[in-house]
Amino acid sequence: MNNLLYNPERAGVALESFGADAYLATNSGNVQYFTHFRKGGGAISILSGANIGSPMLIVKSSGMDYILEDPCDPLQIRVCGNFYRFVADNVDLNERENLIRQLHESASIDKNEWDLAAEELDRVGLKNGTLVVDATPDTLVPLSKRLPDIKIKSAPDLFRRLRMVKTPEEIARLAEGARITEQAIYASVTSASLGTTQSQLARAFSLSAIAAGCFIRQDNASIGRGSALGNCNQPRDIVEDGSIIRYDLGVFCKGYATDIARTFAFRSASARVRDYMGSMVAGQNAALDHIHPGTTANEVFYSAVDAVRKAGVPHFNRTHVGHGIGIAGGEYDPPLLAASDNTILEPGMVLCVETPYVELGFGCVHVEDMVVVTEKGYEFLTHTERNLVIVP
Repeated sequence: MNNLLYNPERAGVALESFGADAYLATNSGNVQYFTHFRKGGGAISILSGANIGSPMLIVKSSGMDYILEDPCDPLQIRVCGNFYRFVADNVDLNERENLIRQLHESASIDKNEWDLAAEELDRVGLKNGTLVVDATPDTLVPLSKRLPDIKIKSAPDLFRRLRMVKTPEEIARLAEGARITEQAIYASVTSASLGTTQSQLARAFSLSAIAAGCFIRQDNASIGRGSALGNCNQPRDIVEDGSIIRYDLGVFCKGYATDIARTFAFRSASARVRDYMGSMVAGQNAALDHIHPGTTANEVFYSAVDAVRKAGVPHFNRTHVGHGIGIAGGEYDPPLLAASDNTILEPGMVLCVETPYVELGFGCVHVEDMVVVTEKGYEFLTHTERNLVIVP
């Protein structure tokens, strides 16, 4: 069964439009996108236009076992370098052990990843072709030396834009991560009592998410005026009557990131907290109303900011009101829901749509949800209450 994360047809069209014959990925997120391989540190993937549905992973022998974490059915694998493994005598190896044994025995011990990349490109007839890469050409000098006639085009943004529209497999992973994140938020906030510390709330979130099989991307649970201090954890802050409890956090689930924000108040909330949170939700609703194919990212931005101002926070402003999200990494996926981004929304994009209000001396009220753009509009990947919730 084909369980690729990327869409071969879309990858082929993008490659052809760029005038290239193959992709070569060195960035760990892009390698994962093509091959499912999530272990950083020297792995390379190659995807040729002639064989767009069958990616190649080139990996060091010492790290090849990580292919077992998230198997990719159409994957071709080549192994380089030496690593000592021994095979027990008179033992029937199971399927995964046999795979590792076969790859171990096929390893090119005296070669490195660039040797194998050059061999693979030569094998598919691309030693004189055009290669689009996610790195700068100077980092690919070892490949250029082996294939002096190959043409290298550095285009990291092409990879990011390819990842912008998600496949059903990617959306399923993001939806599972969103569910686990929301579950962990409620495990945390329902543990709150008078005197509960910020570190205790963060720990409750992390324990719930980890128990569900995820890694922690960000565990910011902030309390009271400390909620205005970005996503910097303040371990000694404590829950008091009327405290804002604000979450802006996420997990890594099957290699994909989540980003969700919720705002609670403990036992009671001031009129200002209620009013400002209502304005944030009004702004987010306006943004959501503009999410459908054909809308531009900056249209969504302007609609959210305008709605918040009209709803009662006339001085509200933001650099953005959301972003794309996908494979775990240090950057958001495009588009950015900002004044400067005129990217046209397409079905399959997964967006985090948010309206935070941050004021030193007051705190932060914040709502952020993950949605997928559909043919007719959008669907939520998050499902918990978006308005201010009072924790009894």
